[in-house]
Amino acid sequence: MKEIMKKDLITIDKDQNLGDVLRLMEKEHISRLLVTEDKKIIGIITEEDVANRLGTGRERMLKATHIHVSAAMTKDLKVIPINSKIEDAARIMLENGFSSLPVVGDSEIIGLVTKTDLVKSLKRSKKAINEFYIRNPILVNPGDTIVSARKLMLDHKIHRLLVTDRGLLAGILTERDLAKGLKTFRKALDKDGHPDIRGLRVEHVMTKEPITIKPETTAGEAVDIMLKNRISGIPVISQEFGILTKTDLIKGIADDELP
Repeated sequence: MKEIMKKDLITIDKDQNLGDVLRLMEKEHISRLLVTEDKKIIGIITEEDVANRLGTGRERMLKATHIHVSAAMTKDLKVIPINSKIEDAARIMLENGFSSLPVVGDSEIIGLVTKTDLVKSLKRSKKAINEFYIRNPILVNPGDTIVSARKLMLDHKIHRLLVTDRGLLAGILTERDLAKGLKTFRKALDKDGHPDIRGLRVEHVMTKEPITIKPETTAGEAVDIMLKNRISGIPVISQEFGILTKTDLIKGIADDELP
C-alpha cells in the first residue's frame, strides 16, 4: 500500500456543510474527503453520500449549506494495514462496496488508497476489456427526472447510468452530475421558496457526448482514458450498449485476472 496510497490527506471538519464539501471536491478534483473532529479523523464523506443526502427525504427542500457534513458522512471506517497487497485492498473494497480505504500504520491513519490508485497498476495491461465490461446496462432517457434516475442508482447499487435517446447514446449521468445538479436546485431556493425538484431532468445535469471505447480496447488504454479525463466509467460501444467502470477493473485485480 505504501507505494500507491495518497499521503497528503484532504480533510473537512464535521461541522462544515455540504456546499463546502462540493466546492473542495471540485477544487481538488476528488470524490471523497476524510472528516475530522478536533483534527482527528472520524469518518469519510463521498459524492455518493452527498447525492444521497441532497436527493432523499425532507432534505430535498434544504440548501446544501444548511446540511452539516456530520449528517451525511460515513462514520464506521474500514481500514487496511500498510503492508497489505493490492489484491487484498481490491477484495475489501468489493466485499464492502467501498471506493476507498484509509491506510493504517502504527495504529494511525497515514494514507488513503482509492480505486483509482489500484487501477493505475493496470496502465501497461494489454488484456482486452471484452471480458470485464458490463453488457446491457441500465439506461435512462434525457427527459426522465433526476429523482427517478437516482432511485435507479440506489435500487441497483450503481453509480452511473447511460442516457440514450432514440437508440443513440446521448450522455452519461454520474453521482457527481447529480450532486452538482441538486446543489444548483438548492440555489433556486434563494429566489423561489417552492421550486419543484420533479422539474429537474436528466438532460439538465448529465454529461453530454461522453468519451466511448470498444470491446477490443485494452485495460491499459481504458485506464489511461479514465486517468486523463478524471472519470470512473466509460460507455462501451458495440452492437449493444455496455459500460466499463473502475469497479469492473477492480474485480479483475481481485480475481487475479488483470493485468
